[in-house]
Amino acid sequence: MKTAPVSLAVAFGFSRGDFFVRLLTRFLLTLVIGLPAAAQITQPIPAPILKDDQVEFDSQPSRAFDTSVRSLLNQEDFDQLEQIATEARSTKARFTGGDWKLRHFYSVVEDPGSQTAPDITWANHIERLKRWVALKPQSVTSLVALGTAYVQFGWKARGTGYAKTVPADSWKLFFERVHQGREVLEQAESLPTKDPQLYASLQSVALAQSWSRPQKDVLLDQEMLMEPLYTGFHIGRVTLLLPNWGGKANEAEAFAQNLADQIGGDEGNFLYFRIASAMNCCYSNDQLSLSWERVKLGFAALERLYGSTNDLRNRMAFMAVRQKDTEFAQQLFTRIGNDWSSAVWRSKERFDAARAPLPASN
Repeated sequence: MKTAPVSLAVAFGFSRGDFFVRLLTRFLLTLVIGLPAAAQITQPIPAPILKDDQVEFDSQPSRAFDTSVRSLLNQEDFDQLEQIATEARSTKARFTGGDWKLRHFYSVVEDPGSQTAPDITWANHIERLKRWVALKPQSVTSLVALGTAYVQFGWKARGTGYAKTVPADSWKLFFERVHQGREVLEQAESLPTKDPQLYASLQSVALAQSWSRPQKDVLLDQEMLMEPLYTGFHIGRVTLLLPNWGGKANEAEAFAQNLADQIGGDEGNFLYFRIASAMNCCYSNDQLSLSWERVKLGFAALERLYGSTNDLRNRMAFMAVRQKDTEFAQQLFTRIGNDWSSAVWRSKERFDAARAPLPASN
């Protein structure tokens, strides 16, 4: 997608930690906005964009899948990796909780296991992905993996501090690596095989390079034509529409509602729930003004379509407490028992305080 020049716009903050084996790693779409005065920012860095797969995978199949893909990558068994990705892409398979198997695949191969790994580890990882591309230059999977890795490596150079604290050489590496990633992703876009993760990855490029709103809208159009149910893309899109990042008031909420209406039925309501669980739980006091009743419909749709994970039940309980929906919160806490999620509550004390009998709602 050759639509936007590389910009030297200043990026705001981003945050990404370890998840699964690295439970909070996945970020692709980072909180960034290009403003000349960004270096003067004095407010706290906002909460990170929470990707669809930024949840605790507590089903054995997903953990086994993650381990298997990492092992195959370390062994450079590219044939087997290609087979796994092709199957995940064609079948649109999901794990319990509705997470796309394809997204889970890329969450493993796009980095060396941690965003904060030393640069030498990152460099070795990228060289491995280059060998994959060299062996299979017509593989969309290898190109998306390599392109995304470059972009992620760029965010590592930028770091998590305020813009004014980022050294000039780190900005240089950031923009160079993101540009490299974009070039590789555009190679992938030219191939006949289409991959929905490509456009999710290009969103991160669009943010880093300060693409215009119409250029970002092109990504949405292409994703909707190819795979309208690819959850992670839509969560990133909602974040781009928040007022802090150039959107208008209530624009993100309107997008979530229109998307759910357009998809319709259980799948539409499920997407609405996943947007809510990413944006309203559990890292910031900020909330989207989403319909709580529709969020509840989405959770019910999740359980019918894909089954819920313990982590998602904890997330829903967190949101119910926040909404002061006492009855529903207690139903969830009964199901959760003592199986609290550290990714949601951060500590047992916070969990215990939340599940204590709540005041009756009026």
